Amino acid sequence: MKKRQLVSVMEWVRPIGVSVAIFFAYYYGSSPVSRFHILGLFIVMIMSGTTAFESLLLGEAASRKIGYPHNRAYQIQSGLANAAMACVACFIYLSSWGKYADATIVLVMLTFFTFSAVNHVVTAFMLGNLRPVNLMRPALTFLLLIIVLPALIQALR
Repeated sequence: MKKRQLVSVMEWVRPIGVSVAIFFAYYYGSSPVSRFHILGLFIVMIMSGTTAFESLLLGEAASRKIGYPHNRAYQIQSGLANAAMACVACFIYLSSWGKYADATIVLVMLTFFTFSAVNHVVTAFMLGNLRPVNLMRPALTFLLLIIVLPALIQALR
């Protein structure tokens, strides 16, 4: 499979992975805390993990698809930050550190993707980057916030 095709696959892996995480969280979670433990951490692993994979291994193709200039050094740095989030989420999940650790890593991920969504909006208006994938990022981030924040709030009550 070519890198360009793999980048397109990543665009589908994220929403499908998040949907599967939601299903399993509500199927196996018996309380708001247990649901969030599954939902939040698997969403971090899916979102940050696929973003890391894309940044580290598919950088040029990913940049081209979204309409950004290719900057390998920045992509590696961003990819490593996302890989760190995914690894920490996996560690927290396996260690069962509790709802506050779960909430912390989820909030870090949500903050990153929210800031990234703002960046996509800015590039759309200021630089005229009106590619559909660039415009979809803020909308999908908003949807992710709508899905995850209520579960987080319920778990912390």
